[in-house]
Amino acid sequence: MKDKIMRIKKGDRLEEIVLPKYDGTEFKLSDVRGKRVLLTFYRVAGCSFCNLRINELQKRFSEFGDNFTHIGIFHSPVDNLEKYMKKHGQLPFIILADEEFIYFKKYNIQRSFTKLLAVTLLKIHKIFPAIMRGYIPLTIKGHLDIAVADVLINEDGIVDDVHYARTDVADHFSFERVKEFSLL
Repeated sequence: MKDKIMRIKKGDRLEEIVLPKYDGTEFKLSDVRGKRVLLTFYRVAGCSFCNLRINELQKRFSEFGDNFTHIGIFHSPVDNLEKYMKKHGQLPFIILADEEFIYFKKYNIQRSFTKLLAVTLLKIHKIFPAIMRGYIPLTIKGHLDIAVADVLINEDGIVDDVHYARTDVADHFSFERVKEFSLL
């Protein structure tokens, strides 16, 4: 039986997500039931913008509520994801590898060459800070043209809000929106 493809919307309860963490151990979405969650579908492990977002979340993680976590899903193999995530040191949240693109397909995470071009033009000012931090995509393993998606999930596992990238492939919820949600 083929998995149903759905676009995530407010009020949905996501089915169980089971993927390897970048250290190779298994993670299940049900492991964080009872917490408020920012679930993000990123592009590939070497993506400069994705790594910059991870770095910014890591730096500001103490601003979020105590009952909050972030889960990032990358379309990359575990070994490639581990290579790039090591640059961040010890992360206070969960990073997963979806090498087979299973959950990206299941939750209708789009690919868009147009939005990939738009990020280059609209966010050129962010490329230099990313490069200065060493977030240079030396090896691309996966789809670089994935338009990211952010999903806010409440303690009961219900989607509180969702943001599919609209303007470019690095279009996320603002930090203020995530912080507000984390403190509820």
